[in-house]
Amino acid sequence: MNQTKHSAGNLIIVSNRGPNDFVWQDDHWVVRPASGGLVSMIDPLARQPDVTWFCCVSEAPPTSESRAALFTTAADQTDPEHHIVPVPLPSKIYQAYYGTISNEVLWMLQHHLVGQFGYSSLDAERHRAWTDGYLEANLRIARAIRKSGIKPRAFLIQDYHLYPLPALLREVFPEVPSLHFTHIPFPDFTMLKLIPQSWRDTILQGLLGADVVGMQTEWDSRPFLGCCEE
Repeated sequence: MNQTKHSAGNLIIVSNRGPNDFVWQDDHWVVRPASGGLVSMIDPLARQPDVTWFCCVSEAPPTSESRAALFTTAADQTDPEHHIVPVPLPSKIYQAYYGTISNEVLWMLQHHLVGQFGYSSLDAERHRAWTDGYLEANLRIARAIRKSGIKPRAFLIQDYHLYPLPALLREVFPEVPSLHFTHIPFPDFTMLKLIPQSWRDTILQGLLGADVVGMQTEWDSRPFLGCCEE
């Protein structure tokens, strides 16, 4: 990236998944096109010259060589119109953040797919996954953005994987505006209170770190506002 682009400031897109999947296979990184509605929606914007896209990658047991190879692969083997910055997460952290919390808890909760006992008795594994996976992943993403040296003009943060991130970025970049958009239904307080209070406080306070909180519809914005009032 040239210095002019840095000085002007970049729009920073942050999402769990980017336009490419990076897979560690036979001791090297394999790049595959990613699919899905979010990627298709953001792709035209991401092709603009002043846009940088940070996305998560589940990495093999980390070594300096494999991590360096990941950044080289992202630079050399992806669409030249994209500026992709992979954020490597150790596979154990990634699975806890993405599989255990984002998919098994948050996605299910937000679609009202919760059993009669809710989450009142979350086991120790899920509590560890929240702290050592979900929160840790968001901290690492914020740290990667800070250490990148890229001057942000604004942040566009995507979905339920990254609820804590707006507040984390606000601490580091207090003057930079941000938008967080949730691409699935937002639960009302009756549902949200099924998870531990510390979790829901982190979710709501994280979202309130953004200048704009985007939801799919007005019907989704109402439960969010109701949760904040509670």
